[in-house]
Amino acid sequence: MKLDSYLEIFTTLYGWAFANLLGEIITGTGLAALPFALIVFNAWREAKEKGMGFDGVTGLLESVQTKLITAVMVMMLCFMSSPWTSLSNVRLTYVPTRSYDGQPPKEASLQGGTGSGYDTAMANAKNAAFSSEGNLTFVPIWWYSIMTISSGVNSSFKAGFNSSGEDLRMIQDMARMATIEDSQLLHDIQRFYSECFVPARSKYFRTPRNELSQNALQILDRNNKSYGPDDVDWIGSQLFRTEPGFYTTMRSYNPVPGWTIDFSRDTDYIQTPATEGPEAGYVNPDWGRPTCKQWWETSTTGLRDRMVNHTSMWQRMTNFASSGTTEDQGKDSVAKLAFQKANPTFISPDTMLGNDRATSTKIYQATTGFVSSIGVGVQTLQASLSLTALLNALPMAQALILMALYMLLPLITFMSGYSLNVMWHGALAIFTVKFWTVLWFVARWIDSNLVKSMYPGAGNNMIFQELAQVATEGESQLYKRMILEGLMMMMFVGFPLIWTTLVGWIGFNIVNLNGMMDQSSHQAQNAGKTSLSAAKKFMPLK
Repeated sequence: MKLDSYLEIFTTLYGWAFANLLGEIITGTGLAALPFALIVFNAWREAKEKGMGFDGVTGLLESVQTKLITAVMVMMLCFMSSPWTSLSNVRLTYVPTRSYDGQPPKEASLQGGTGSGYDTAMANAKNAAFSSEGNLTFVPIWWYSIMTISSGVNSSFKAGFNSSGEDLRMIQDMARMATIEDSQLLHDIQRFYSECFVPARSKYFRTPRNELSQNALQILDRNNKSYGPDDVDWIGSQLFRTEPGFYTTMRSYNPVPGWTIDFSRDTDYIQTPATEGPEAGYVNPDWGRPTCKQWWETSTTGLRDRMVNHTSMWQRMTNFASSGTTEDQGKDSVAKLAFQKANPTFISPDTMLGNDRATSTKIYQATTGFVSSIGVGVQTLQASLSLTALLNALPMAQALILMALYMLLPLITFMSGYSLNVMWHGALAIFTVKFWTVLWFVARWIDSNLVKSMYPGAGNNMIFQELAQVATEGESQLYKRMILEGLMMMMFVGFPLIWTTLVGWIGFNIVNLNGMMDQSSHQAQNAGKTSLSAAKKFMPLK
């Protein structure tokens, strides 16, 4: 049976364990027979109140018979279980969303472990070690059928969206959490920044615009969506890589480990050792000095490939950014994020002029951008914090609500006098809550398409750059992001509420479930607001 979260695997077991305990109390104490006695008593009482004589005996007996048969049927369906409906004989599984590395997601189950913290914290859910009653995994036939149907509907709906698109929220979260922990890679990024980027940028500022090639001017064109005027602001600049006199001829100041000596390039090395003279005894370094273009672009050993492939998380982001565009542009998009995470600093005094100019430009741009968008930035931050808490809290609330339903079903069925209506309403409640997963799936799909609609004609590499900027700096397109955050919150809460209300129209009032849903969403949003308030104490915004 496929479930919809890691937590639901355990809460399902807990819920039915508690339900079995209540069921044992009801049947073991003989209370299970009380509703049948009440059915007979109520029929006799109603007949007496209506003054029915012997002529009404036949009708009375038929009424009692019908009610008793109905009650027996409800009791059998809602209390009787079989080995085939025991959770100990059923494989409860959860399959996470497919990731961008192209590998199928690993199925999580109670038997094989979920790989989450629940495995240890809720280990007693499997064998009900918290109780002395033994195996408490039995599920009555009716409730088991409803759970199976609900899970099947959810799985079938998701399977129908086999090309549903990318979960861009996950990409943004990955961009936010991504780090570079390889100290050697960080050192090489620092070296490339100082030995290649800063000299190239300084030369660019010294070069009159009319001396640049037509290709360079096209790269810098404001209408060029792939590059534009900001292309020269990062180490992987397309202009520096293609314009003669920049990365194509510039070389590292010192030898770079991993690069073999190439005497056609490393002309300052001695190919044939001299036996006498000033060069006698000279020994070449162990490694060569690559051109900046080689150092950046070479496959596998180049700095860019090392930046975008050094961990599986970076590889997944590269796979996304490269889909629907060229591999070169996809790698550039992810390399920009890696460059921001590395945060290199320039310390050499030889080319201080170029760096000072770049720094002053960045300070001016950051200051003007901050002043113009501070209000919407605060609102976006608040929406983002609330949304993050909401997306995590609601599926957990769903699993806990289902546990409460499972636990109380035997008690409410008994207290209703084995009512057929209660049996149906209980089934509808389970289906309603489990169907929330489908609605959240649709909400994520719509959200991904809304993100793409905000950037018409843009490839995944451009969308990734936008998401990465929001995740790291929060300076770009704040109005769009605030709108998307608000719409996502509305869909995640609104869709289940609308669905639950529609179910009420067909005769089942589950206002309490609506209340629990609404309360969970408010708590999640309050958590985000609390985080923002705490941040304001350290960074007061006026």
